[in-house]
Amino acid sequence: MLSTETRRYVGAYTTLLTPFAPSGALDEEALRRLVDFQIDNGVTRLCPNGVTGEAAALTDEEKLRITRICVDQAAGRAMVIPDIGTENLTRTLELAKEAEKLGADAVLAFTPYLDPPTERGLVAYFRKVADSVRIPLMMHNLPGRTTVDISPNQVAELASHPNIIGMKEGNQDIVRLRRVLHLVRDADFVVLAGNDFTALPTLLLGGHGHISVAANVMPRQSRSIVEAALAGDFATARDLYLKFAEFYRGIYFATNPIALKTAFSLAHFEVGDPRLPLTPLPQDRIGELETIMKDCELL
Repeated sequence: MLSTETRRYVGAYTTLLTPFAPSGALDEEALRRLVDFQIDNGVTRLCPNGVTGEAAALTDEEKLRITRICVDQAAGRAMVIPDIGTENLTRTLELAKEAEKLGADAVLAFTPYLDPPTERGLVAYFRKVADSVRIPLMMHNLPGRTTVDISPNQVAELASHPNIIGMKEGNQDIVRLRRVLHLVRDADFVVLAGNDFTALPTLLLGGHGHISVAANVMPRQSRSIVEAALAGDFATARDLYLKFAEFYRGIYFATNPIALKTAFSLAHFEVGDPRLPLTPLPQDRIGELETIMKDCELL
């Protein structure tokens, strides 16, 4: 059973890309425009500094600066939930505490990596992060990037922690997802799709929302899919989801967010190239992506 407070975290989210200037520096003006663009189009839950935001290419100082800009620009119009996870517990705790000071509404933390945690170590890690701040923590399960997968039983155990209010589920195994949703069905805990490909199945199985990559480009449409599914209008949700299914494929022509940044610049305004070791989308794929976007009425 979800509490009134936890229900605030039910719905549509965008995992924000990070705009860069031609010099490679953070483009603060473009970031502020991106925040306004999302809010103006109905998405009021924003997640900077995740994989889509090129977290691995950002310094800790840049992550905090991005968080500050998002909180400042949102000015209470949207929730800001930065991803503060790192491979190092001390760094993660410091980023979580600083994000709280900057006014973040909650924090996301993906699983530690490089030194794969033991089963008990992973549970202790998330408890330690949750205990370090007064704002809520959401776990971010992303085994495709971290090689660490939070088991359904671990999710159920951590869902009982009073300051762990949900998770962003990036594992695309639908059978596993059904098990997670079953185990936390009575907890005050939200399960959010963390992948555009599994967003609709997650919502149909009882998930509580979607933290979307594609929503950078199509926030209004992404919100409509989530809201239709949450309202039980699965036919509308399905039809909208299928309309943009090829776009979901297109933004993964290369490592996220390479193609996403190209798509956003084509549809809206310039957000720059990704930072090394990522490189811009090859020219031949840009044309293919543009065709897909026209077919989906995003251009």
